[in-house]
Amino acid sequence: SAEVSGHTLQEPSNAAWGRRTSSEADVPPLARIASKTGATMHLELEKAISRSRAELRGDLEAAQLFFVNAGELAWSFNFMSQAGHPLLCEVSAACLDLGRAFDRNHPLWPPHPDVRPALGPAAWDAARPSIPWQLRGMCLVVKPPGWEVDTEGDSGILHLSGFLQVALQPSQRAVAFRPDFSFGFVHRLDTPSSGLILTGTSFEGYACLEMQMYTYEIVREYYVLGRGAALCSQLDVCQRIFDGRASAQVSEHGRPARSHIRCVASSRGGPCAEDAAASEEQYRPAQCTASREAFCQVAIQIFTGRRHQIRVHMQHSDIPSIADGRYGLNPTIFLRPSRVGRPRRRG
Repeated sequence: SAEVSGHTLQEPSNAAWGRRTSSEADVPPLARIASKTGATMHLELEKAISRSRAELRGDLEAAQLFFVNAGELAWSFNFMSQAGHPLLCEVSAACLDLGRAFDRNHPLWPPHPDVRPALGPAAWDAARPSIPWQLRGMCLVVKPPGWEVDTEGDSGILHLSGFLQVALQPSQRAVAFRPDFSFGFVHRLDTPSSGLILTGTSFEGYACLEMQMYTYEIVREYYVLGRGAALCSQLDVCQRIFDGRASAQVSEHGRPARSHIRCVASSRGGPCAEDAAASEEQYRPAQCTASREAFCQVAIQIFTGRRHQIRVHMQHSDIPSIADGRYGLNPTIFLRPSRVGRPRRRG
């Protein structure tokens, strides 16, 4: 059977991912993965902290790889309903240690070459973002329509990182100038959408938010208008999504994706008819249909972050988002994430 050598954190991370996505008998069991990870992680963390000074070319990228592997490991365990596994506390503590090392050492780093130009005066004539809430190392940004939650490249659109580089205090701006840390953003919204964006204002805060995202301690709920009056009150969609060049689509060759869709209101008869939650296996056109002359408002929680996941899963569920030129019928989309917080138990 396959083994986990434990030489690097990437190997148990890959094994945990394989455990999640494969049914083959030769994938190592979770107990063996956890044991190997515990023996490897502390040595790997020491190396990452040392490399966080970026003294040699490639050191910073190698240190960041610890973040990536640790996050994927935590996500895999949570996706397999292992949120209470003791290993996850160790992984989280290690990521915070590395975040603090980045905070100490980032003044030694050269400027990142891919930071976009500063926003011009015209940017402030548009609807302006705001920061209504701040904690140590993190903040909540309200993004208006027309602003891009940028991660890399220059699309020419108003970029939210440019707002942070001006709005934050100088001592809080370091992450906002680092595309290699996603400018501090831990999730995205489509440019035409408005809503809340959790953002790290220190590397420790960014690590804290990232780990909470990986372990589903943060819930993202989006309110969307759909075409059709869906009759199911709740629906779990567990359909893989394949990310093509032009658009994404449901495909058995895609990556795992899961969304929970809750119908809030319908234009035909008020709240959705069925009281009990319907699993995707129970969802059949004869039982839960949508009328093209009607509309519904749904609240969606996503448990993965695939490209265009909300729009793809709504299309698959026969309630495509209204005015969506790519996955619906029209050229614009109405999607408003209205709540970001800790998960609420259902049932």
